[in-house]
Amino acid sequence: MVLPVVSAVYSSTHITAEGTAWFDCNDSWASIEDDSGNILANGSDFTIGLDSGNHTFHIGDDDDCQRVIPMNGELPNLRPAPSSEFFTLDSEICPQDGFNISCEGEYTSGDLINDSADVFAVNVSSGSILVLTLVASSTGIDVDLHFQNLTHESLVGNAFSLPLNTSIDENYVSYIPIDNDGRIIVTITSPSPDNIWSMRTEIFDTTQISQLYELDSVFGIGNSPLSYSLDEDESLIVTKSATIDGLTDVPIKYRYVYSSSESDWSNATLNDRIHGIDGSSYIEFQWDCNCSWTASMSHYQHFDASWGMDAPTYRPLSANSNNSTYPLITMDGNTEDGELTLHMGDYQDILRVETTGWNDSIHLVDVIVEGDIYEMRVTIWDMDQQTWEMLNEVSATYSMDKISLSLDVGLGTHFIKIEHINGSSAIDENAEPIEWNIRVSTAVIDEGEEPWFPASDAVKEAADLFYWLIGLILILPFVVFYRFIRKEKLFAEEFASKKDRLQWLNQKLAEGDSSHNDLARALRAVSSLEWEKALEVWGDSEMRHFTTGIDMAIWSLSNRDDGIWSLLIGICAKECDWNVAAIRFEAPEGEPWDVKKIEPKLLSRSSEIFLDSLTKDSRLFVQVELEGSSNALNIHLSGMVNGDPMAAKPANTIYRDSNISEE
Repeated sequence: MVLPVVSAVYSSTHITAEGTAWFDCNDSWASIEDDSGNILANGSDFTIGLDSGNHTFHIGDDDDCQRVIPMNGELPNLRPAPSSEFFTLDSEICPQDGFNISCEGEYTSGDLINDSADVFAVNVSSGSILVLTLVASSTGIDVDLHFQNLTHESLVGNAFSLPLNTSIDENYVSYIPIDNDGRIIVTITSPSPDNIWSMRTEIFDTTQISQLYELDSVFGIGNSPLSYSLDEDESLIVTKSATIDGLTDVPIKYRYVYSSSESDWSNATLNDRIHGIDGSSYIEFQWDCNCSWTASMSHYQHFDASWGMDAPTYRPLSANSNNSTYPLITMDGNTEDGELTLHMGDYQDILRVETTGWNDSIHLVDVIVEGDIYEMRVTIWDMDQQTWEMLNEVSATYSMDKISLSLDVGLGTHFIKIEHINGSSAIDENAEPIEWNIRVSTAVIDEGEEPWFPASDAVKEAADLFYWLIGLILILPFVVFYRFIRKEKLFAEEFASKKDRLQWLNQKLAEGDSSHNDLARALRAVSSLEWEKALEVWGDSEMRHFTTGIDMAIWSLSNRDDGIWSLLIGICAKECDWNVAAIRFEAPEGEPWDVKKIEPKLLSRSSEIFLDSLTKDSRLFVQVELEGSSNALNIHLSGMVNGDPMAAKPANTIYRDSNISEE
């Protein structure tokens, strides 16, 4: 149990066990009422025995009072053997995510009136940390801890040893890291024969790694691992790492985690910088203490020219090299910012400029660099776009509060280099970044030659032929499609004029694969007719079922000696679309039906065929061959209509033997 803590007057009701309550207030008061409203005690310092039941506690100012409320009854006074059952707190292990360290924990109380000791146990797991808080003690107290598993016991140490009672403004907390599964035996003794005490036990996990998204305020208990994603052009500076009371600095361990390995652990303290490394997935942190701690870090991005990364140190090797990682500076006079991050090995930045225009045009590139530039040199390179040789270059250093230089360049890609005058010798892990601001503008000195190539007669003739060919290629699919539709329509009308169409269909089924195309074409052609006209084509149906949204007709075709029963099914979606539609063939008696063949080709499984989607006013005719010994058939159509399940099932049964159906 966690006792509520608020400022000013407050009341709370608890179901207490039989035992002794103790209150000690400084410039405040407390009172206890039973469930009938009778005041049992009132004052600033009192001890009272309570029966089990509901009691209400009133406190004038909670910050100025300490107390013990009996919550769990009398405790054993002897430490158990490792294998013995015992009164044990089975506390929930609380996770840590770097932002929240709240844990419900367990509240335990007792008294040593006419008792030599109080003993209780806490179940613990490997990789956790037990936080034991002495909430209050009316006199001097000693708290010893032992670890037990099923066979062995070892002394953990003395958690608390107070010669006098606890004080209101002091915190008494002990942190016990757990290396093995088992239980911690807590033994409470006192030099005073009438001690009254209470403790809170909390268990926190220190094995599960959690990802940090903010670094302004990080909290944790023990060495719980935390991770943070850091790119190679970024860094962190530790601005705080201390115990929760701020009195003691806490060292940090960190390592780089890659896709399949980790680096060795490194150490960091206050004001240390932690760099990102290329290829690492994240940095894993651990705070090296058995304590409650708080920390914060500052996050720095060492990017150049709004490019989201650090500018490369060297220019591309050839004109065909990928230069997309080089910051492109727009030559419109606007300012771009960057830095030489010396502590990360960045002592020069290569920037890219692009000139556009006609061939042989000449452009003036004017560069001004300002900022912390006293030890910088700036160079412009004019590049040959074919050979990638340097045609010309110009360099300048600090003069009159800036670096100013210009160069005439040709058409294409050229580069600007910003470097430290000491080169790679300026790299120092303790050096601060040197910031720069660059402004680049351009002017056209010579527009060059405007390209113009008059077309020859041969080119014109080839272009005309090309246009005709493209036109024919584009219109040909429409001609083929129109002929196909017209041919299918004529076939449907011709087929509708035939007599004994069901007999014709049975004949095609008996002929087998040789008539497969005729059968598929007939089904496809009839489905192109109006629904009522299509039904007239096949004649009187064995069954017709019409309900909201669907019209279904069934014709019984051939009934072969090998157990195959052929059916023709027509379906028309009326007022709505059906999605995920399927037909199931059910046998009211005998063995189940099995779908052997479908025309047109549809997915099937056992006694089901899947129609997929039936759009509004669409028509579909399906010829199905069923295998089975049953003489009766029920048909069940199901699907989704407007997102809701819908089903249609004809009430009548179709019989294989028409004589039975008539009976």
